Amino acid sequence: MMKMINARRALLPLIIGLSLSPLAHSVDFKVADTDLTVGGYIKGMATFDSNGTVTAPYNGHLYSVYATPIDGTANADTTRFNMTARESRVYLKSKTETDIGTISSHLEGDFFADIDSDGPTWSNSHGFRIRHAYINIDREDSSILVGQTWTAFMDFASSLPSMDFSSDPGNSFVRQAQVRYQYNLSPGQYLMASLENPAYGMANIGGTPIRYVNLDTNGDGVHDARSEEKLPDLIVKYFLAKGPVTISPRVVIRQFDLGGQSSTGYGFAVGASVKFGQGHKAVLNYTYGDGIGRYAGLGFNAGAGIDSNGDIETLGYQSLTGGLMFSLTPSIRWQVGAGYSEQDEDSFDSGTLTVMANKKAFSWHTNLYWDITKDLQFAVGTRFGDVENMGSAEGDMVRTQTYLRYKF
Repeated sequence: MMKMINARRALLPLIIGLSLSPLAHSVDFKVADTDLTVGGYIKGMATFDSNGTVTAPYNGHLYSVYATPIDGTANADTTRFNMTARESRVYLKSKTETDIGTISSHLEGDFFADIDSDGPTWSNSHGFRIRHAYINIDREDSSILVGQTWTAFMDFASSLPSMDFSSDPGNSFVRQAQVRYQYNLSPGQYLMASLENPAYGMANIGGTPIRYVNLDTNGDGVHDARSEEKLPDLIVKYFLAKGPVTISPRVVIRQFDLGGQSSTGYGFAVGASVKFGQGHKAVLNYTYGDGIGRYAGLGFNAGAGIDSNGDIETLGYQSLTGGLMFSLTPSIRWQVGAGYSEQDEDSFDSGTLTVMANKKAFSWHTNLYWDITKDLQFAVGTRFGDVENMGSAEGDMVRTQTYLRYKF
């Protein structure tokens, strides 16, 4: 009986907090010695594609420039309008002061799993997925993180917000399980090392015949080389914020095991940002690697493959991305940005990359954000994407997006 009474007492702040949620940005309450926060947002988004469209991944609700349809293919020269609310999300955060430091956690999910219970004919059901699920132990000058969150290879300070999850070529986008250690050198300056979950990356599109990377070890047309993940990826990151300027060099080292052969890949990136004027910001990011693979942006670079001699080969890649954010008024911001990436053609000449693999990708975008209230935001923007594959075939499309998002 006493346990039931204590449980009811623990739930009472949550019930009261939830009843007040329309008036608050999030719900804060306390259970024993732990502070808890519940929040999230509802986001309704509409997209209009012209001169081409994408239908995968996520039914085309996310536009990766790497997936721009090549002229003459099924989705080229197609016009499409679509609406969705599947990016809406919810999170639960906790924070507890202990003898070993501050222990915090973050559990967050949305409905962007690439699993649809049915099509758009009636209910538009979408699968729930984990975005973040991690524990962080924070001491005075260091912290340890265990769980799933953004890779340490990403640098948000030198990136611009996007209309959806995707951005211009060259922006890293990976969430995965990891064990991360951060040492704070001084206020605004830290060094980070992270062991992260290894994964080969994409060699083709969701089981379709369109293949980017050769995995044929015997020259018989059978792609028999299987990937074995034997070691975690190692990432080292340095970050410095000094006045209006930030800079962050990062390195990733990873091992590929394909068809009984091994090779080491690496990637290097450096990002910088500077704030100027009344709320304006400029960002720039350069990425280079040989075997950088999926860390180069939304996984459309496999990182390694098998050449025409049956030997493993890592794939060269480089990109440059940047942009400007202007604060027009205290509640209205306008941004413009662009990105360019290219894969090494030598890997195509050696037979590792197929004719369908991306050789070059470029896009530029312009977005306008209006904070109607501190919790309600309206945005509208357009992205222009252009790609060229190793066979010198090209494709382009334009996506215009708008959304209304309410944080709670």
